[in-house]
Formats: sequence, structure tokens, C-alpha cells
Amino acid sequence: MHIGLFDSGVGGLTVLKELVEKFPEAQFTYLGDTARLPYGNKAPETIQKFVHENCQFLKEQKVDWIVIACHSASSVALDLDQYSGIPVFNVIAPSCDQAIKQSTNKKIGVMATKATTASQVYPKQMQALDPKVQVASQACPLLVPLVEEGHINDELAHMVLKSYLDPLINKQVDTVLLGCTHYPILKESIQKICGPAVALINPATVLASELSEQNLSRQDHTPKKITIHLTDHAPHFIQHTKALLGETLAQSIQWFSPIG
Repeated sequence: MHIGLFDSGVGGLTVLKELVEKFPEAQFTYLGDTARLPYGNKAPETIQKFVHENCQFLKEQKVDWIVIACHSASSVALDLDQYSGIPVFNVIAPSCDQAIKQSTNKKIGVMATKATTASQVYPKQMQALDPKVQVASQACPLLVPLVEEGHINDELAHMVLKSYLDPLINKQVDTVLLGCTHYPILKESIQKICGPAVALINPATVLASELSEQNLSRQDHTPKKITIHLTDHAPHFIQHTKALLGETLAQSIQWFSPIG
């Protein structure tokens, strides 16, 4: 099984980490579109163009299926199977279902980029599943740049996170969906601000579990191989990779930077 996935930067590594754990014998090709990040402040038409180009690149790498490891991209490209000719999965639908199952008071907060928030994809999908659910969306445009620059658990990250989370806390949400693959990197700080009573939904974990349950893995017993392509040099990318995947696995990765 050869799995391709892409994101604008390091956020998709949170998805890669979960997939590696669920599919230990798979081959992975990761595309980090670092030349054009962040996606979250771009127009939908622009993001759609990026998505099609990224899918085409991954098709050329002979992947068996594609994971859109980016919420901004997923929100404007919900059905790409027909375009790509191979199965394409996104992080949105599984996480909506999980958030509704997790919430007891039916008040769910969604942290997301401007593009994802503007698309209203989360409120629409959740309310289609449960009309009684109340969804409070919070655009968090500064979080992706902070993560990409290595601000994870410092004072600056805490200050920015608190400004975004306070409106959700004031609405008494009991569940917060991390609607960008960069945000799980900040999960520890987010949990501290929200408190232990608030459940955090990591779509990367949910998606990997769902794909595993669908038995999409082909156990061909080929050696695990991870290849990462970047579209521009990113000083903190290797550091994030080591932190998320571990030193040993990170050292085995084949890197291509930049491409295009």
C-alpha cells in the first residue's frame, strides 16, 4: 500500500504520524506545500487549484490513495475521486461524527483557519448529522504561522491561543474540534486553557482509525518507506518531523526540497 498525503506545511505530519501507527507496513509520500503556505487565508478558488496540482503530483508518484491532510483544502474539495481516478480521503467528515458522539451538551467549538470557517463546512455537516447541535466556529489565522515558526508551548503561543479560545469557553462548549492539522501540535496548551472538562477532537486520529477499520490496508509486507517533498525550504520542518515521528523514524526519511 502506497499512501500519499499533502498539507501546506508541517500540520499534515500529525496525520502522517497517525497513519504510520495504523499502517506500519505502508509506503508514504508526503507533500508539504511550503512555498504557498498558509492555505487558510487564500480564496477558495486558489486553494482548489493547489489541491488539484497536489493530487496530480501524488498521482505521478504512483500512490494507491490520497489523504488531504489539510482542513482548508478539505473544506473546498470534498469530492475529488472523479478527478484523481483514485480514492481521496479528507479529515472533515469523520471528525464531525466523532465530535457529535463526544459532546454531551451538544455545544461544540471549532478552531479553524479563515478559509475553513468561511466555508461553514463544519456547522453544515454537524447539523446535518444532528440538527440540535450548536456549533461555535472560531477563526485562528495566527496559529499556522506560529507553529511553522516553532512557537509551540511558549508565552506567545499561549497568549494567542487564549484570545481564540476564550470566546468558545464563554459559550460553554464541552468539545473543541481542532479544525486544522497544525493545531494538534498545540494540543497541550489548548487543553490547559480549556481545562480537563473540555474534550479535544484530533481529526488526524479519527481519520486514521476510520481508515484502519475499513480495512483499506493491503498487507503486502513491503518495507516501510517515507518520502517527504517540500515545495520550498522550511527551516523548522525537520525539527517538527523529529518531534512528531521520533528521531529514529525521522532519520530514515528520504527528503526532496525544494521541488517545482
